[in-house]
Amino acid sequence: MILRTLSLLRSLQGAHQTASDAQARIQQACDYRWLRRQLGHGIIDTRQTSMADGTPAVSVVVPFVATPARRRGGRWPQDLDERERCFVEGAHACRAAGAPAYRKLESLSQGLAEGGWAVLKDATRFQYLLDQQALRLTWRRPGSLAPDLARQLGRRLPDADAERHGLFLLTLKVPASRPQSAPSGA
Repeated sequence: MILRTLSLLRSLQGAHQTASDAQARIQQACDYRWLRRQLGHGIIDTRQTSMADGTPAVSVVVPFVATPARRRGGRWPQDLDERERCFVEGAHACRAAGAPAYRKLESLSQGLAEGGWAVLKDATRFQYLLDQQALRLTWRRPGSLAPDLARQLGRRLPDADAERHGLFLLTLKVPASRPQSAPSGA
């Protein structure tokens, strides 16, 4: 009797871990899809960077006005100088930037509708970004941005809201080849 109970408990524990793993995978796939939709609003940063493993990369910066509702999603300091030194990385960066949190029924039905293979591919892509430390969210005052970035962002954001609330900059590093040097023509 005791052995049956222990066996049943092990089975239940394994089922719970499987359900937790599935939930985590579906959340990663949802985060990846949200991130992919946001990239259309981003700009390419001209400075060279690299992934955590040394692979050459380019940064895509996606701006968001840091409204009080959006800042409520994290513990951002009240002092502006201190806030500019803070950052959020990984999946938490997506959540703080506005990605929807896991919703069990919606996510499970989405997983069923799109098929398990599509969910696994997108979850694996997002896990790669996490492993490479490729996601970072920072808060900036528009006046403290690098001049080239400020010029590019200035065309995309409402000035009054950005000045009043500041900006969240979600930076995503993606693998890219280094630019080829041009021949000198000698």
